[in-house]
Amino acid sequence: MGQVKMEYTFIKNTMLLRHLFFAIVITFLCIDTVAVNAQPSQHKKDVIVERQATSIPVPFVTVRNRTEDSKSSEYFEGTRGQLSAGICTVSFSPIWGLDEIAESAPFYIPDETIKLTDFDEIKLDQLFHEIAQFSQKDNGNIVIYIHGYNIDFEKSCRRSALFQRALGLDDRLLLFSWPADGNMLKYTWDEADLVWSVPHIAQFIEEVIRKAGNRKVDMVAHSLGARGAVQALARLAYNKPATPILNELVLIAPDIDTDIFRQELPVIKSSVNRVTVYVSENDKALRLSHEVHGYPRLGEAGENLTVLEGVETIDISSISNRRISGHLYHLFNPEVIEDLKQLLHTGEAASRRPSLKEAHHDNLPYWRMMTSK
Repeated sequence: MGQVKMEYTFIKNTMLLRHLFFAIVITFLCIDTVAVNAQPSQHKKDVIVERQATSIPVPFVTVRNRTEDSKSSEYFEGTRGQLSAGICTVSFSPIWGLDEIAESAPFYIPDETIKLTDFDEIKLDQLFHEIAQFSQKDNGNIVIYIHGYNIDFEKSCRRSALFQRALGLDDRLLLFSWPADGNMLKYTWDEADLVWSVPHIAQFIEEVIRKAGNRKVDMVAHSLGARGAVQALARLAYNKPATPILNELVLIAPDIDTDIFRQELPVIKSSVNRVTVYVSENDKALRLSHEVHGYPRLGEAGENLTVLEGVETIDISSISNRRISGHLYHLFNPEVIEDLKQLLHTGEAASRRPSLKEAHHDNLPYWRMMTSK
């Protein structure tokens, strides 16, 4: 009995430690999210424009379960449901008097609030009809955006609206919102829900490409969402080998086991014209994910930097950390936003983008982002 009791105590303590790790991960992400209601202030000449209250519509597809709550933010929850579509409307309201402080501060200060103010649920056929309509506009590639871990429905709308506005992706961005819980200790739940979502992500990619006509399609995935993007593309590639279906695949701070990505890369490369990975040595969220999983994450740099043939790896470690976690640089670091603009608007290779300097690791080229200051 004594031995059994000792083993029980050991297992219980191990589980408590594991939960503590998850709590730390979420704490960093939650701290970053308190002020996720803003993007970095623009140059002073743009402040007059930026300080106006605005609303941004974001088309979305989700596999979240409907609660049909009267509140827009709680209409979809973090459990699995049927494929649904709609348009979420996100409002940006300035916090007057903070713009100059935010402009000069070395760290991020929110100078506006963001709220999901409304959304309209529409039929999938109607959404894809809309995609077919704006596919005829000559304003760049369609961009599928997949969010990461600890993101509820409202936050997925807010972050995609931030990303859309920061990069100027009006009439181009489509959000895929998978059933992440947005709960402090449900990292493994989110991992399971992401795996369950992979066939739906693959189906969505295929349908967007079908409706896009001659217009190219890019995909941007952040953190854990990058894992779902890679698995969905691998699924499609196994069914249709050697057939490029995406133009750009951009993985930002990918929370992916590096060795597993190495295994999948030969398969997904046949489905994508170019793969770009943004990594950072200062990403505390991925460092903790590394500890939880026991293996390096693809989005890490420094001693865990991985450079693979056929992948344009962008190391942003030299850029100042405007957020505590160092995990949301695609939303809050002007240098990263500018580089992403060039990638998604012009399609310029890393070797031709001015803020990047070529370096080498394991005899392969990668690019370091240079600070503008």
